[in-house]
Amino acid sequence: MEIVDWETVLAQLEREATSLSGDRMQTQELKNRVEEALQHAESASANGDAVNRLDMMLMVLTEKAKENVCTNQKCPHYNKKCKMR
Repeated sequence: MEIVDWETVLAQLEREATSLSGDRMQTQELKNRVEEALQHAESASANGDAVNRLDMMLMVLTEKAKENVCTNQKCPHYNKKCKMR
């Protein structure tokens, strides 16, 4: 099994997360990479700090990657960016 420098991996992912320009597709791709890194960290028994930082980053990216278009047909903002969310 390969040894991973989690500080370097985390620094790179965090740098990419801070440089996101709001593009949903970029956010989704980064979210997928963070999910893979989190799974790898958990299976490799990485230190708790690395797992916690990846988990926090995943939660933030999940929120950013959410589609903001309202799907509630009874809402006045249906099919637009919803102000009720």
